[in-house]
Parts: sequence; C-alpha cells; structure tokens
Amino acid sequence: MQIHFIGIGEAVLSDLALTLRDNGHIITGSDSGVEESLKSRLEPFGLLPETMGWNPETIHDQLDAVVLGPQVPLDNPELHKAKELGLQIFSYPAFVYGQSKYKTRVVVAGDGKTEIVSMILHVLHYNAVEVDYMMETRLEGFERSVHFTDENDFVILEGGEQFSSVLDPRPRFQVYQPNIALLSGMVKSDDSEVSTMENPVEQFKIFVDGIIKGGSITYNEKDPEVRKVVEATENPIRKFPYQSPNYRVENGMVLLDTPEGEMPLEISENKSLDNLIGAKWICQQMGVDEDDFYEAIASFKVAAQR
Repeated sequence: MQIHFIGIGEAVLSDLALTLRDNGHIITGSDSGVEESLKSRLEPFGLLPETMGWNPETIHDQLDAVVLGPQVPLDNPELHKAKELGLQIFSYPAFVYGQSKYKTRVVVAGDGKTEIVSMILHVLHYNAVEVDYMMETRLEGFERSVHFTDENDFVILEGGEQFSSVLDPRPRFQVYQPNIALLSGMVKSDDSEVSTMENPVEQFKIFVDGIIKGGSITYNEKDPEVRKVVEATENPIRKFPYQSPNYRVENGMVLLDTPEGEMPLEISENKSLDNLIGAKWICQQMGVDEDDFYEAIASFKVAAQR
C-alpha cells in the first residue's frame, strides 16, 4: 500500500508510519513542523519532505490511503486535494482499526488507562506472550508506541478520549469496536485530556454498546457512573466487575493478598492497586494464568497515569 500521513509530526503517527514502513508499505508524510527527536527518527527512512509545510503535490491518485492527524484543520491544502481526488481518508484510530480488524482487539479506556496498558504489556512480555499494540504515548522500555504484525492474534489498544480527526469527531476509544474492553473509571469533562469530549457518560455508553457481541467488559464497579453505564447496556456481552484488592502495608511496603500468600509489590498507590486488578482480569482473558500474572506484576513499577 502507498500511504500518506498528513500531520506525521505527532508522536503516535510517526511511530505508526515507521511500523507500516517496516511491514513493507510505501510511506510518505508531511507536517508544518516536526520536533527534532521525531525528525531524526523519520528522516533516515525518507518519511519527511525536503522542506516543512503543506504541499498538495504530494497527494496523488496512486495513494491507497491518507491518514489524517488529529490536529490537522479542515482547510489544510493536502486534505482538500485528497478529498478532491476521492481518496480514502482515515483518522489514525480508524486506520489502526482497519489494521486490526481481524485480530482480537483489547481496548482499555477511562481514567488510568495508560498505567493499565503498561501493566498488561509488562505481564505479557514477562510471560513471553507476543501481541500487537498501540499506545497513546511511548512508555519507558518501548522503542515505539505502535507495533503491528501479521501473525499476532491479539492487539492492545489504548483508547484515548480526544476526537479522532476533523473529519471524524468521535472519541478515539469509540472507533476500535473491542472484543475485550476495560473501563477503569469515568473521566472528568473538565480534564485537559477530554476537553474535546462532550458528555463523557454518554460517550462511554456508546463505547460499551459498541463492544462486539459476545465480547466482554471488565469494569471498576467502585465508580458509580461506570457501574451504571455497564449495568444499563443491553449489549449481549460478559461483564467482569472488579474492586480494590486485599493488601496490607508493612514497613512502607505493600503486601498483596494472593492465593499463594502475600506478595510484595513495587507499587503502593490505591489507584494503581485498583488498576492492577483490572489488568489481571484482562490478562486472564488473554490466556495468562493468575499465578503467572502475580509473578510478573511483582516487578512492575508505576507508570504515568492518564
């Protein structure tokens, strides 16, 4: 495929572009400006034009797809040319969905999603379980925030709250249509991360109703709005509620109560402990035994939360 990225200067788009290039696609990109750290990653592979800015001449009828960055405005000249030519234009979440359409999509949404995704990936890596993934931000220990293959059955997707593109106003988490979903907590409408999302409760209702029939929703039943949204859905899916785990603190160390006895953890915040249980439910649905989860999570250290 020949794919052009309008707005390739956003970190997740640059990582997606690099991954697609590695997978054999022909990739080009453009932006009005790119941070030096990203430029040094993209330039060696010819993924940037010689000069920064928008050039409609880069848009032609041989392109199989145009991926539109979330910050690109409606009057962008490259976007106008792509529409004029009748090309397929995707927001990056919609393009990611297309790449993962035949995989089992695991989508983590809500408050604390970044930490839960990092917990899941930590456990899977520890247990040598290969999966594809797309994170909103690159985590420590990962060269890229995006990884796609032909052979992996599962893909982990971090479901962001911001709108997908100027042509696709849906929150990103609604685009992925998960087979396995997790909703960790209702985000606040005044949070800077969700400033573009009107009525979060209603938007998460759409998310839960959009889970593939026969799929599942793992949810934090301590959050009354989350519980209400999940319990009200008529979507025929399995529902797995979770709450805080049992633990005690001794000499400043958290000792988690597990079937095999108490286990010391590297994390201590109550919210992180809640996230740990949500991650456990997801990993078990992906085939990781409870004992293997606990063994792996013992070495997990707190990541940034969003």
